[in-house]
Amino acid sequence: MNRLIRMLATGGSAAVLTLAAAGCGSGTVSDPGGDGNGNGTGEISVETARGPVGLPEPAARVVSLEYAYTEELLALGVEPVGVADSEGYRTWVSAEGTELPGGVEDVGTRQEPSIEKIRALEPDLIVSDEDRLKENFDQLEEIAPVVSFQPTDEPQLDTMRTNFAELGKAVGKEDEAEQVLADLDEKTAEVEERLDEAGRSGETFALAQGFSEEGAPSIRMFTGDAAAAALLESVGLDNGWDGEPDEWGMTTVGVEGLTRVEEDAVFLYVAAEEDNPFTGELRDNSVWQDLSFVADDRVAGLDPGTWLFGGPLSSMQLLEETAKAFEA
Repeated sequence: MNRLIRMLATGGSAAVLTLAAAGCGSGTVSDPGGDGNGNGTGEISVETARGPVGLPEPAARVVSLEYAYTEELLALGVEPVGVADSEGYRTWVSAEGTELPGGVEDVGTRQEPSIEKIRALEPDLIVSDEDRLKENFDQLEEIAPVVSFQPTDEPQLDTMRTNFAELGKAVGKEDEAEQVLADLDEKTAEVEERLDEAGRSGETFALAQGFSEEGAPSIRMFTGDAAAAALLESVGLDNGWDGEPDEWGMTTVGVEGLTRVEEDAVFLYVAAEEDNPFTGELRDNSVWQDLSFVADDRVAGLDPGTWLFGGPLSSMQLLEETAKAFEA
């Protein structure tokens, strides 16, 4: 049976059809109210990590404090009035349709956004991850309604879909959200078919994000708990990493830890062009050189702007980059 059909049958892709995902901490999608045309006006109830948040009407002036929701707003056709760390966003997020317009106000870092800059923008909605809002939620709520999501609720891939649908509801773009999720399903099915036709279905991957920390390579390996790895598993690939995951589904290791990657894996990685430990510090490292996937030339650097913690557009980019890496 096609994996996409199985996912639909079990609820793994149910956000497209029901806009709900079992087991996600974001809860069940509420009735949007309005005129019943799928892009309702009037009072809206948005399910968040803190429970339902009511909006009198779809939000038009939105401040996003996290890359994923900046991406998702743009995917919905909504230009945010302010975003956190616009430079970092432009560095790490490059999927088609995620380009940030030049006139969007930068409101500081994701960790410590400027309350003054956000207030000056007079937003009618602020959106971010729950964990980043713990220190300043009350201050932000004095400015505008706050929609906070918890992306690490398992299963993370379903949670991303559900939260995206909720954000679409908050900005009056439910139809658009449903179409984007349908596009993701179509891309998933397409890449699964390409891998099968290329004879690569069932092969093993290992997915990593690399960067330098205090002059030493630091490598995040993605377990099946992570949304990005779960996405690649959904197209028929096997994950060759099963280390102990953190809340994001990742295991952070040094080069010695890579000896635990399954020997037949294709090693996929994302790293910034100016900070790539795989082509920099590790290039002449004997442990790195002796790894089977390195010795057998099974290492593939993905587009540096493939954001592994993003929404549907970044997910489609990851699928395409992976298909190319597997020559499918």
